[in-house]
Amino acid sequence: MYRLLIVDDEPIIVEGLSELFLQSDYPLEVYQAFDGMEALSIARKLRIDILMTDIEMPEMNGIELQKEVLRLWPRCKSIFLTGYNDFDYIQSSIRGGAIDYVLKTEGDDSIVASVEKAIRVIAEEVSYEGLIANARSSLKLALPALRKEYLTGLLEGEASPPATRRERFAQLEVPLDPDLPVVMAVGRIDRWREDATGGDKVLFAYSINNIFEEFVAVEFDLTYFRGDHERLVWLLQPKTESGYRQAIVGKPPLHAGAGAEADPEADLHAYLLGMLESMQDACSRYLKLACSFVVSSEPFAWDALASKYERLSRLFGRGLGLGSEMLLSDDRAKESGDEKARSKVKRIRLLDQYLMQKERAKFEQLFDEIAEAVGEPATLEAGLPLEVFYELSAIFIPHLNRFDALGAAAGHAVTSKLFSIREHRSWREVAGFFRELADLLFERMEGGNEQETSEVVEQLHRYVEAHIEGDLSLNRLAEHVYLTPFYLSRLYKQKTGHSISDYITRTRIESAKRLLGESALKIHEVGMRIGYDSPSYFTRFFKKATLLTPQEYRDSLK
Repeated sequence: MYRLLIVDDEPIIVEGLSELFLQSDYPLEVYQAFDGMEALSIARKLRIDILMTDIEMPEMNGIELQKEVLRLWPRCKSIFLTGYNDFDYIQSSIRGGAIDYVLKTEGDDSIVASVEKAIRVIAEEVSYEGLIANARSSLKLALPALRKEYLTGLLEGEASPPATRRERFAQLEVPLDPDLPVVMAVGRIDRWREDATGGDKVLFAYSINNIFEEFVAVEFDLTYFRGDHERLVWLLQPKTESGYRQAIVGKPPLHAGAGAEADPEADLHAYLLGMLESMQDACSRYLKLACSFVVSSEPFAWDALASKYERLSRLFGRGLGLGSEMLLSDDRAKESGDEKARSKVKRIRLLDQYLMQKERAKFEQLFDEIAEAVGEPATLEAGLPLEVFYELSAIFIPHLNRFDALGAAAGHAVTSKLFSIREHRSWREVAGFFRELADLLFERMEGGNEQETSEVVEQLHRYVEAHIEGDLSLNRLAEHVYLTPFYLSRLYKQKTGHSISDYITRTRIESAKRLLGESALKIHEVGMRIGYDSPSYFTRFFKKATLLTPQEYRDSLK
């Protein structure tokens, strides 16, 4: 949608051209101004894509106006209208960047052609290729943050099929192979230096990564980012020429003879543990930081990233992991059924996002996966069921409050079931309760949106009917309902199936018919009552809609 501002000190020209483009199929929002100062006031509030202006106007002429509008909106395309075929004007306007110069005597076809040209030029400038090129340039600067966001999402269990993963790795320049297994190391700073401030902590984390890269960069490709709880996360793959490559490729080393019992995964694991031990010493010696590390005992597929991170993180919270400067691998804690369930449940935070974004299908699929992962536990008051129940309660309460679903008297039973797991007899009952709440929320969201849209449309109709003789520009209507002009136009059409200008036209015609039939007002007075100061333009407008002139219509009623 493009914004066209028509400026002329002759109202009949402005109104005629406005009607011409409002009734067309061009993607235009049309605004009117009757002098340069009024036009400039509009341009200060709204982006203007096409400026169609008379050159000769009092106070501020068209060329002066163009300069001011270009200062605000450098991409705006200007079309000059004039009644004089003056070469000096043509030169001045073209030097100022005008895209066309149209004589008023040339008629509508030339004016329409000039607007078509402006739209075409804008479309070419803002082409798909141009946008992509600009996006790529900006992407370079944002790559580290975007890479971290994507990899953090994988840690939290967001689905990323192989094809999607390949595409995202290429886009974000992740220096790892999306089709080969990966090794993970996770670090924790056990004790900060006493002189460390908030800003220093970020620098220390990057310093630890620098030490890590110095130790492993020769043998490994890697990427680093920060996980939850200020954890330091590294993902690694042996380089093609590395002696540890066969550990992830799955092929025996070429030098292994018959009967040789080569175990590349064990060799890789031993190397990483040794490297992390050296890292610990370097962090203590050079940074004066006590650090702990855990590492995966073997390479694993990308699909297992979330569950592997869950296992490694859990090592920090029990047994030896509670100490300082520890060094462990996950072969101490073989995967259990509870850990598999926890890796699925870890994605529970995405439910909040899906509720906020009204993504019902995604919400239901993930909720069912989480409910199934919990299973049918013997008790609800311990372990995974208890954790999931209160996680779900924390997610649902803000959303229920948004729709006043807890404030009513009927909400008392809902509140008690939200706050106490003892109100439920089984996990199946818990899952059913939250699923019903989700259905309620999605219905409230859909209904609330529909109701508010209806209220906006009704408010708009009342304003048009009450101000039929006044300013009914899209800008004024948008100000009245506190929306942007473009969004209001789209919202109205989605709700009613037709444009705001269609409704205004129908309302004006109905008002004109009523005044012509029920009052003794003169024709030009009727025109003024419905917003047309020019009698000739009102006559043309009325005849186009009814196939009769106002006088013919009045006579037909006698």
